[in-house]
Formats: sequence, C-alpha cells, structure tokens
Amino acid sequence: MKKMNIWSILYSILIYTFLYLPIFILVMYSFNNSKLNSVWTGFTTKWYVNLFHDAAILNAMKNTLLIAFVSTMFSIVIGTLTAVGLYRYSFKGKKFIESFLYIPVVIPEIVFGIALLAFFSQIKLPLGLLTLIIAHITFSISYVVIVVKSRLDGFDKSLEEASMDLGATPRETFFKVTLPLIMPGIISGGLLAFTLSLDDVIISFFTAGPSSTTLPLKVFSMVKFGVTPEINALSTIMMLFSIIFVIIAETIKNKNLKSKKIKTILVSLVIIAITTSAGLNIAADKANSEPLVLNIFNWSEYLPQSVIDKFEQTYNVKVNYSTFSSNEEMLAKIMAGGSAYDLVVASDYMVDILVKQDLIQPIDKDNIPNLSNIGSSFLNLEFDKGNVYSVPYMWGDACIVYDTSKIKGNITGFNDLWNPAFKNSIVLLDDERAIIGMALQKNGYSINDTDPEHLEKAKNDLIKLKTNIKAYDSDSPKTLLINGEAKIGYVWGAEAYLAKKENKNLKVVIPKEGLFLQQDNFTIPKGAKQKKLAETFINFIYNPEISAEISKAFPYANPNIEAQKIIDQDILNDIAVYPPEEAVKKGEHLKDIGNDIKYFDKIWSQIKQ
Repeated sequence: MKKMNIWSILYSILIYTFLYLPIFILVMYSFNNSKLNSVWTGFTTKWYVNLFHDAAILNAMKNTLLIAFVSTMFSIVIGTLTAVGLYRYSFKGKKFIESFLYIPVVIPEIVFGIALLAFFSQIKLPLGLLTLIIAHITFSISYVVIVVKSRLDGFDKSLEEASMDLGATPRETFFKVTLPLIMPGIISGGLLAFTLSLDDVIISFFTAGPSSTTLPLKVFSMVKFGVTPEINALSTIMMLFSIIFVIIAETIKNKNLKSKKIKTILVSLVIIAITTSAGLNIAADKANSEPLVLNIFNWSEYLPQSVIDKFEQTYNVKVNYSTFSSNEEMLAKIMAGGSAYDLVVASDYMVDILVKQDLIQPIDKDNIPNLSNIGSSFLNLEFDKGNVYSVPYMWGDACIVYDTSKIKGNITGFNDLWNPAFKNSIVLLDDERAIIGMALQKNGYSINDTDPEHLEKAKNDLIKLKTNIKAYDSDSPKTLLINGEAKIGYVWGAEAYLAKKENKNLKVVIPKEGLFLQQDNFTIPKGAKQKKLAETFINFIYNPEISAEISKAFPYANPNIEAQKIIDQDILNDIAVYPPEEAVKKGEHLKDIGNDIKYFDKIWSQIKQ
C-alpha cells in the first residue's frame, strides 16, 4: 500500500476540519453552562435534561418517530415491489417509468412541498399527521427503489432458476431465495428513508398541521428566537440518530446476510422503534394531558410562552402554537387548511383579503367582555368596519435605526439609505409590501400606490439599493444591529427598541416621508373546531395584566388602554414603539390592492434575485 505524504495528510486534515469543525462546535456548546454560544463557562448536561421535560419537544419527537416509522414501512413495501418489478419484467416504456421514479429525488424540495400542499388542498384533506405520512412516503419510495434496484443489478438469476428446477414454486423462490439475497438492500434503503424522514424540514413545513409539528420544524421554529444550548443539544441528538442509521445502512448494504441475521436485525430495529415511541408517548402524555386543544397561528416572536402556560393552567387546555414569518405565508397555509387552526393573527390589509376570500368567520363579541379595554382608535377601522371578523392584538410601525458610533451625521429619512457609504451594511424587513412601500414613500407616493410608472421607479430604486443591503430579515433584524454587522436598518419599532436595549449606540429615526403602520388582529378561520375557546383566549389576552406581560416580552405598541397603565414608562415613552401622535396621523396602513399585487410580486422577485 502506498503511504500518504505529508501534503496529502495536511490536505486531508484541512478538508475534514472544514467539514466537521462547525459540527464539533455545535456539540461542544450543547454542554456549555452558559446560555450564550460565544462564551464557554463550564461543562453541564442540564440542556439535555431540560429537553426531556419539555412537553412540546417530546410531542414533536413522538410525531417525528411515528411519521418516520410508518412512512418507512410503506416505502419499503412499495419501493421493493417496484424495484423487483422493474428488474424482472421488460415492457414498453420501462425506461420512461424508471426516469420518473428519480423526479422526487432531484426536484427541489420547496417545489415538492408546494405541490403536495396544493394537492391536499384540492382533495380537501386536512393537514396533519396523515398528510405528513403521505408526503414522507412519496419522497422516500424513490430512495428505496434506487437502493434495492442497485442490489438487484448484481443478483445471480441462476439461483432462482436452480430453485425452480428443484421444484420450488415462484412464490417459494421469491420468499426463500430472492428476498433474503436482496434483504441487505431493503434494510439499507429503509434506513435511508427513515433518516431522510427524521431530518426533513421543507416538505414537512408545507404539509404539517398545527398539532403535528415534527422535531425539525420545532428546531426551525426555536431558531427564530435565537440559537440556544437547547437547540444545540437537540441538534446533537438528531445528528447522532442520523449517523447511527447511516452507519448501519452502509454496513449491511453490500453484505449477504443469512435469514437468521436478517430477522435479528429487523426485530432489533422494530423493538428499538417501539420502545422509543412508547417511552416518548408516556413522557409526552405525562407532561401534557389536557382534554381540549386550541390551535393558534401567529407571527414569530409575538406571544411569550409564559402567557400560553397561564392560559393552559387557567382553563385546563392544551395550546398548539405555530408561527409564520409573513402574511403571505400565513395566507397560503389558511387556504390549504384553515380549519386546522382555531385562532390566526392577521395584519390589517390581510383581514380584508381573508374576508373577501371567505376564509374567516364572524367573532361573537359577547364572549369577549374585555374588548372594552381596547382603545376606540383601534376599532372600527377601514379594513373591517364594525369589527365583524377581527379584533385588535397589537399594532406597530417600521422605523429607521442606525449606529451612531459608525455613522456620523444625521439620518432623516429613506433617501439616506441610498448613501454609497452604507455598502453591505443595511438590514431591511423581509416584507414585500413594506419595502416596496418604502421606495414609493421615498418618491412621495402612497405605500398603496399601484400606478405602473411609480412602481417602475420604486423598482429601479430598490435595485440600486441592493449593494447596500446586508440582509432581509423580518424575524429578528435586531440581531445584526446588536452585533454590529449592520450599521443601519429599516425594522419593526419593537425590534428597534430591543436592539437599543443591547446596543446603546443605536438611535431611532421616524422617517420624514411618513410611517408605515401596521395593526395585527385576531381572526377565527372558517371551520375552526374551538371557536368558543378561541374567543375565551382573546378575552384572556385582553386582561390588562396579561396584555402588559406580552408588551414586556415583545414591546410592540399595545392597543389595550387599561394595560398601558401598568406597562413600563420606558416602553411607553420610546418613539420606536409608540411614535409621536403627529407621526401616527401622517402614517399609512397597507390596504388590499387586489390583482395589482401581481406587480408587487414581480418587483419583489426581481429585487430578491
């Protein structure tokens, strides 16, 4: 064997360091005593212990294993029969059919996810565990076919012929000769499908319902609130599972196993799966056994867990809390299966759209006596006269915030963002209507303007602005401002307030061109199973103490007049959260612009390219 020289060894070390150093850091900080991922303060296993006392994570893990186990079983049966059929029989169009089997493997996951969402919507199948299992079976079958077929390609047909010559029937030959010989391929294909199901995020996002969150979706949701050691611990466990299954699959892939060994492996895997699922079931049921379930769909970073916990304890119910990042993302899910949610938070113009598309139902305000705590200026607005379909949750604005230690001179409005000195240093909201509206306001037009010439001018301006943009981020734009990666941003007022608390050099500016105002509202989708409970939740949120608790955690402007009496003056006096009255009067809310939204979509696509 030829020995490796020093350069080959160094090259190998460099490549493996590049590939695995980030994973090593992730695993290392899962044992860090500090909540920060940048400072090592000591060894601990408490984050792993916390995981197994978190009912939401245990439920997500239970769902993940159930979906992976069931979808793998179906994928193995369908995929193996397909591979054997393709191997054994020749027929017209065989190559064409084989090519089609590879499409789920090569097609972008987001396209596959949207296609499945549209399909389930068309056949009126509610999103939940069943749709997730169907989706996972759909993309797993191809992988099983590929692995089993590769095993069959090296199969010695003379063994089957010898069996038949000795008097065995075709059925006996298949089960006693063919199946044991291709079993390593079947097992490795099944393990590969199981691993892919465990890790899937994108397709699961489009096909999951409110009560069927999987572990990867839970991690994805938690990341929006910042990377914590719990996420590191959870990721480490998931990675460990994946590595174990991949190693097992690769070990047995090319080996001829005797039927006794095959049975031992299969029985062991089934026992592990059943034991793990049963343990998680017991733990999850123990952690969470409330009879009624309320499914809420809300913006990320908009409702603290402590409020959800109090509602669950007060009314002895369970709350499934799902989040979205944009009104359009929420609309797509509601159109696909809105009845899966009992309560949805929608912005002003989106309420108008939901009403026009007949997706939400009237709210019984008699069940919400605390509605009297809401200020009159937030009721009976243009998008829902009489508050038939919606009641206020929070309101806010978007403002400019900049780092005075890095930017000298005054910032007064949107026009300043186009300064070449801000190259690659601006964070903007990842919101089509807000950003195109900003460009329209810069040129003196309304944020709801649909004149093609005005929109063309806004588009050209935004294309010029691209060199200055560091990132589009609606979930947590404050992060880039706090850590100094962005010098300036156009962000939600609450995000600006929170950023200022961490970075004292930040300063808020109310754009001279005018404020973009947004009011978010509670709505109840048509077909919601717990309408009365949803109205009880709204009434609970309108309790002044509860409402103030929400403002303390996520300081968006609160329309609850009684709650404002107990909210910190520091928040009430901050112009980022509560802009001056004159600025609010000059500000604009977004409106439904009907089919003209296609022009905004087109511009947004060109800008984000």
